[in-house]
Amino acid sequence: MSSSLKKEISSAFQTVGHRPLSAPLLSQIAALSTSLHLTPNQLAETWDAHSINKNVEVLDDVTMGGYRNALSKVAGVENVKNVAVINTTGLGKRSAPGSHVSPSPMAKRVNATATPNSSTIAAGNTLTNTASDLPPKQQQQQRNGLSAVDNLTTPSGKGAVSPSKQQQPGSSSSSTAMVITPPKRTAKYEDRTNAGQLVTTYNPNSLPTAAEILSSKTKEERERIARHRGVTVCQHPAARHPRNTFRHMFTPLEKRSAALEDRLNGMSNAICESNGIKSEEEEMIECMDGVKSEGGDFSTWTPVGLPKQNKVLCVGRICNEAHEGRLNRTSIRLEGSRQHSSGSRIQLDLKGLNDTADQKQPQSFSFFPGQIVAVEGINSSGRTMQASRLLEGVSPPQETLPKSELLEYQYGAEKQNGNPLSIVSLCGPFTTKENLNYDPLEDAMVQILQDKPDVVVMCGPFVDERQPLVAGGEPTIQDKDGNERKVSYEHLFAIKVSALLEELFVEAPHLKTQFVLVPSIDDAFLDAVYPQPPLENRMAGVKVPKTVEGEFGDLGLHYVELAGREDDVKSTRDPSQRRVHCVSNPCTLRINDITLGVTSTDVLFHIASDECNANLAPGTRLSRIGQHLVQQRSFYPLFPAAKGTSLDLGRAQEWEMPVQPDILIVPSKLASFARKVCETTIVVNPGQLTKNTTGGTYAVIDVHPTSRDLLETKGYVKQEGVAKDTTEDSVDMSRKEVQDRVRVDIKRI
Repeated sequence: MSSSLKKEISSAFQTVGHRPLSAPLLSQIAALSTSLHLTPNQLAETWDAHSINKNVEVLDDVTMGGYRNALSKVAGVENVKNVAVINTTGLGKRSAPGSHVSPSPMAKRVNATATPNSSTIAAGNTLTNTASDLPPKQQQQQRNGLSAVDNLTTPSGKGAVSPSKQQQPGSSSSSTAMVITPPKRTAKYEDRTNAGQLVTTYNPNSLPTAAEILSSKTKEERERIARHRGVTVCQHPAARHPRNTFRHMFTPLEKRSAALEDRLNGMSNAICESNGIKSEEEEMIECMDGVKSEGGDFSTWTPVGLPKQNKVLCVGRICNEAHEGRLNRTSIRLEGSRQHSSGSRIQLDLKGLNDTADQKQPQSFSFFPGQIVAVEGINSSGRTMQASRLLEGVSPPQETLPKSELLEYQYGAEKQNGNPLSIVSLCGPFTTKENLNYDPLEDAMVQILQDKPDVVVMCGPFVDERQPLVAGGEPTIQDKDGNERKVSYEHLFAIKVSALLEELFVEAPHLKTQFVLVPSIDDAFLDAVYPQPPLENRMAGVKVPKTVEGEFGDLGLHYVELAGREDDVKSTRDPSQRRVHCVSNPCTLRINDITLGVTSTDVLFHIASDECNANLAPGTRLSRIGQHLVQQRSFYPLFPAAKGTSLDLGRAQEWEMPVQPDILIVPSKLASFARKVCETTIVVNPGQLTKNTTGGTYAVIDVHPTSRDLLETKGYVKQEGVAKDTTEDSVDMSRKEVQDRVRVDIKRI
């Protein structure tokens, strides 16, 4: 095998951030490259996509099987094993030469419909040539033997039938075997057998679920809790997210440029202040004033592009030199601000990060376009910086709350009353690609009626514009009489989403569960702009007759407020009695004492598709991306944005994080997870409620109350657990206190 091919493969894998491959693995991959006719770049790109989808970090003997199957799909082969070995029985056991192979159940059903003159197909030898390689007469003989499945193939013989042959010593051409690959049956939502199965969990202290605690109480206690339990849901007072619709995508170039400059300068100041980094001018002024500065752990701040022979620290934005394609080690550039660096860009040489002379292990890094970082190193030429240390951002400030307020929320008779706070996260799409029945959402409502959580966070898309029956522009539904009729996107939302919520409260009028609706840029009836304003119940200023109001922009949400309490209209006008809260995308909420950050945009997938990383611990890639959101103080720090995402840079401050959230919900098509990042934040990817034609996952988050003895001590504490007050009787609680009292379960619908 050519050594040059192995070198190309090794170089391609290092380009996508993989560590050097071992010699045995390199030989296996080179063999696959030759047999499947794939280039080294295709091999590396396939591994990169496979590692994201399967949440694996390292290619080794354990993960090689899955990677091999991924390569076979790229090469157009459904199963590598079927290419190599054909003489297998239905149970996967090798059969003796010349013996009969038991057909699969699908093949038996196909053969049952064959004509009486159909001949039996024998499996004798391992085959390598396709039917087109056989003589015309032999091809016709084989076609006659496949009369039962002719309808499953194309006229050219391509399709579900994969004939081939190979001559063995002592065997004749008449023993040529034929392999029938039955068509794969698409998984259906109603046929699923794993409903309620636990996919993953975050439970460091083995805490019980809120449903388990509720079920352990007597019936009278459960009824009393249901009557008096209350939860406060509101937008965080420090948040600057949009509250109303706005005129978007009319921002001039100057304002867009100024928005990028302001973000870079703001993050640069935050990084320097947090780590005690000072410029040469500041150090000189302190020296002249006789102020003795505490020696920082980092070098002096220097503008990007300024040559220096000693170590300096530069703060800038990560850019891709190629302007297209994925970021890699050779295309990473650091761009400085216009104010301090005149917008200069320099290349980053990351080889110094692997120098373990003074470190126990190489420093890990994870870069993506738009990320604002601090890089320490030597820039002797002014064009390339030899990086030796990195700072990937700084977390936003943590919030403080009075203990009296925490006591009221967690132990008040009209609040939690010492019980856990239960939050359920449901993320769209809410119906399968086959129909518009919204069966998964109906099953979720049944589970909510049973568990009675405090808050349900529903992230769009509610009417997915990518759904085949919606993408045509005229979704069709069936009425009660079975007649089909076309409806608007808004009316589809009203009769499928709002009607389900209304039915839920008609069934249980005293249900205290509150719903938070977060829109999505994939919703067909909303503006595809980020940030995204909240859902509006009807078109502003338009009076619509009640008989046809569903066809003119009405979403039917006001019926949810009236359901089950038509005789008490005053309660529907009380903000504290609201059942549905329409918020923006993204949004920062305060649910009792918990700060919750939510965005329905798949930012995890967008960053993962353009990220360059190395030396990450196995299984930490997705949590590292979630950590980026917190350290960049932004719900969408990627720039330029991914294809299909329209950023209104004139409102860039409206997708920033005002405070560090306790829980960050970021739904994604990637593997669902719940991880702790930045010491005080839990990132949760609940997954999507539906995946193509089958069911997906959702998350249940239970936050247990703090010990009452700790809260009854005077003073102030951070809700994340860090004491801020300097009074003698304040309590210094652990930073991990909130994370230790949270349980996250991700289940299948």
